[in-house]
Amino acid sequence: MNNPEKSDYNKKIFSIKGWILCWCLSLIICFSSATNLMAQSGGFELQTSPNLDFVFNTFEKYENGIVIPHALELNINASGAQWDLYMGATTTAAGSWNELSTYSSVGISPIPVNILQARVYSQGNTQITGGTFFPLTDVAAPVYIIGSIIDDPGVSCGGGPGTNEAGDYLTSPSCYKFNVDFKVDPGFTYRPGLYTMRVDFYIIEDL
Repeated sequence: MNNPEKSDYNKKIFSIKGWILCWCLSLIICFSSATNLMAQSGGFELQTSPNLDFVFNTFEKYENGIVIPHALELNINASGAQWDLYMGATTTAAGSWNELSTYSSVGISPIPVNILQARVYSQGNTQITGGTFFPLTDVAAPVYIIGSIIDDPGVSCGGGPGTNEAGDYLTSPSCYKFNVDFKVDPGFTYRPGLYTMRVDFYIIEDL
């Protein structure tokens, strides 16, 4: 005689296994800089715009998350002015991943952008984010890696977190070269499917 409790349990396990085989997140990385009319400039050098994929196709990946270490480098070259560095998510609906397709009606949708976490760090620990993972936000309210939304005091290379004086990664790599790691740890909450997001990095004059 079949045990109904065991049968229900097997159905749940089968459902979870089928669900975890089809959840994919794709990132597009973009870089932007701003200049003014006084020959002051800032920018990212030697950069490409990588595509990063997080494919959740095992139970362990759902349980432990996926980390992509050293996904990219930010090589800063800033001349003539203090600068700010920030990043944020750009999507069709602010605050949510772009949904391309779904494979089930089970789970929460839309997916918030903050399930993507980033860690930005330099050899000299000049970032103000502390070199730890933090959740992404919409680019309209970005996370500042260097500086803030207001005019910041000048911090020279070697002066601690928040280094924002003019300089470049060739002469002072410990202050102007940043590594970026990405992490997604969604658990079993969200609807399986294919989702995309663009992550933008900006360097601008500190005004």
